[in-house]
Amino acid sequence: MKNPWMPMFFGDFLANTLHLSTAEIGAYVLLIAHAWEHNAEVPWDNARRIARMDTRSWKRVEEKLLPFFQCSAPEAARRVRCSERVRLELARAAEISSKRKDAALQMHSKRRASADANASGLHMHPPSQSLKRSYAREGKQANGTYRPSGMSPEVEDYRSPPRTKSDNVLEPIPDRPQPKPNPKLEALKQKSRSKGKKDDQHEAKAV
Repeated sequence: MKNPWMPMFFGDFLANTLHLSTAEIGAYVLLIAHAWEHNAEVPWDNARRIARMDTRSWKRVEEKLLPFFQCSAPEAARRVRCSERVRLELARAAEISSKRKDAALQMHSKRRASADANASGLHMHPPSQSLKRSYAREGKQANGTYRPSGMSPEVEDYRSPPRTKSDNVLEPIPDRPQPKPNPKLEALKQKSRSKGKKDDQHEAKAV
């Protein structure tokens, strides 16, 4: 489907169809929908069937709808009529689609040219001296083998020196100082213990 949706400007639509009845508006919408799908043209011999109306109703509606559909050519006055508004909207949609297509093609061509330039640059230019020096600093040789940084190239079997014992002596963690006793708190604890003993004695006597 070339044009899957049709723009509907309801301000213009309502202003231009205030004089139409409900049946006439329904027939008009069906006819412009058909025109949108058929290059703004409506075969007027089949307009009644497109509007889905019986012959009696169509005779009353047709004269109200004729001003919305002008003849495409003098010799085809009775065969084909077109909607000028639909034709303008189709032209506008085609123009927008063409601009978007050109912009997309231009964007893809730029991306393709940039990718080709990058690919050719990778194959044509040898590694720079700064890149070679950076590889050397990282300990990579030309043959692809790896040598730790700072290692002499004459030493083939490199071993790291043994670890030496540390001279640091571990000292014990000092004990945490005990909190000072609170006389008021101790008195409350003693009073609570005494009260508890008295309650136990009373319970024992009761038993």
